[in-house]
Amino acid sequence: MSQYANSSLPEFPSDLIEAVQHAHEEAAGESATEEPCVFVLAHESMLSNAESEFIIEGVLSTLDSANQKVMELFKEYYTGYQRSDFYAQGTWQNIGENSVGWYVSGNGTLALEIHDNERKTCRIYAEKHEIE
Repeated sequence: MSQYANSSLPEFPSDLIEAVQHAHEEAAGESATEEPCVFVLAHESMLSNAESEFIIEGVLSTLDSANQKVMELFKEYYTGYQRSDFYAQGTWQNIGENSVGWYVSGNGTLALEIHDNERKTCRIYAEKHEIE
C-alpha cells in the first residue's frame, strides 16, 4: 500500500502540505534565485471521449497559498477520498481506481492526480509563472 498511508502525521490533508513543504525544501537548493511570479491553479478532467476539460481555479501570489488551495480544491471536489487512497510522492501511473497520486515539482508546486472508479482521471495542480 502507500508509504503515505502509513504516515503518523496527525491531520489529513494538512499533513500532506507538510510533506510537500519538506519535498520542496529538498529541491530548493537547485533554484536559489527567485523571480517575481504568480501561481496559476488548474483543474483538468480527462473525459472518456479523449477530450479534456480545463478550468483555471485561480491565481495566487505565494507558493504556500497555492499549495494550500490545491488541497482545498481537492477536498471540495473529491470528498470521498481518504488518507489510504494516496500513493507515495511521484506515483502517477497504474495507481488503480479510487486513488490519488501526488507530485511536487522542482519549484515546489503541488500536483494531484485523481483516478475514480469510472476510470476517469482528473488533475488539480499549481503552476508557477514568472512575471516579466
